[in-house]
Amino acid sequence: MADVLSTFAATALATFMPLYIGLLFPTLFGKGSSGSLFFVAASVGIISWFFLDVAGDAAQLDVNQGFGGDYTHVVLAGSFAFGLLLLFGLERKSMPTVGAASWMAGGGGQFTFAIALIAALGIGFHTFGEGLAIGSIVPNATSILNAIGGIGPGVAYVLHKFLEGLVVGAFAMLARSRYSQIGILGIASGLPTLLGFLLGLPSIVESTYFFALGSSGAVYIEFKLIPKIFEGGAKFGTLVFTLIGFYSMYTAGLFHALIH
Repeated sequence: MADVLSTFAATALATFMPLYIGLLFPTLFGKGSSGSLFFVAASVGIISWFFLDVAGDAAQLDVNQGFGGDYTHVVLAGSFAFGLLLLFGLERKSMPTVGAASWMAGGGGQFTFAIALIAALGIGFHTFGEGLAIGSIVPNATSILNAIGGIGPGVAYVLHKFLEGLVVGAFAMLARSRYSQIGILGIASGLPTLLGFLLGLPSIVESTYFFALGSSGAVYIEFKLIPKIFEGGAKFGTLVFTLIGFYSMYTAGLFHALIH
């Protein structure tokens, strides 16, 4: 059995270091309209692949069951809708009356720290599921490396954390968040991993439901960012930036196949 404390510490390190680096990137390097556009458009590409990845982890909401399956099929399929309604409900609660009216009129609302925090929560749904999955493996793993599936998956995990941090960092950049607020965003998106790890040790919670919630978080982020990248009109460069983000996440996923 892998040492629980060592694996927990390694998971924390592999989560928060790349996550915070990604969080800081847009604020530090997104100066000017072109820099800001790059990080927003790249985030759209990142989260597009993220959705495909997380939906797969959620067994595509059990669509392969057809009209069969038991109550778990219904709960899993409903988790996506619940997550999306929850995130937008939190957004409405976070906005003053004028902002809520603007949102209802299709304005989308302003990018505030509260919106960035909700985006971080959307990512946190997914990271909680990851923590559950890692924690459930630890009791039967012979080493830390075995617990995470090998070197390849470990590299993929670190790259995913950096890219997920970059997406939340794009929200922080748009909200002009202070560094202390960026620190809070890192906790909101990364801490669920460690909580999931601890709850996953006895394997009493199913991670699939949280991956379904994570897919709703991806859609929420898409809804918020896509209008932003077209504010200045459709540009070829925007598409290039989006593709860079998409294939960055795709490349990170390729490391999952490197088991040894």
